[in-house]
Amino acid sequence: MEITTYTKFKQNLKTFLDKVSNDQSLLYVTRTNGEDVVVLSKADYESLVETFYLLKSPKNVERLLKGIREFEKGVGEENNLIE
Repeated sequence: MEITTYTKFKQNLKTFLDKVSNDQSLLYVTRTNGEDVVVLSKADYESLVETFYLLKSPKNVERLLKGIREFEKGVGEENNLIE
């Protein structure tokens, strides 16, 4: 995650936004007279929202944790996605 000031962010807006979008990186913008902000790509934002949604259901959390445990034990099988 890169950190910049609000002034530098304004001066180099296109460059910073391109980097966030192309590198899927976060940008932390510090502000003197306000709360700091984090800039992230739309794809990263949508991924976070989807993750929060999936983790709201205890049943989904249970399934995900079971899958992680099986993966760590080497149990399970690889499946190709249907397109």
